[in-house]
Amino acid sequence: MSYELINLTLPLVVTQIENVLDDYPPSPYQLAFSLPEMRQRLVAHVLTYTPNRYVVQGEKLILKSPKICQPSIQERVQMETLIHAGILHLLRENAEWIGNHLTQMDIVDL
Repeated sequence: MSYELINLTLPLVVTQIENVLDDYPPSPYQLAFSLPEMRQRLVAHVLTYTPNRYVVQGEKLILKSPKICQPSIQERVQMETLIHAGILHLLRENAEWIGNHLTQMDIVDL
């Protein structure tokens, strides 16, 4: 019988990041995190401080409850706080790199 370990946290983090970034202005925030490298750094930053949840799925084991994927209000607020802090931290730490990449792509509107 074949089993698979499924990380429930990663898709949740990616969705939360997209939701939080939607509240930021397009430039420079959404533009900076449209760069794959910056998006990955933000995901990694949030995952570093977020407890991971996994389920085992196999031939007869099927993930039936979508509720298991839903964070509590407290967990969601903590994740949103981590995302906001991560956005500011990564922009500050990588400002020159972001500027160079956006300039090379001719999409700077800062």
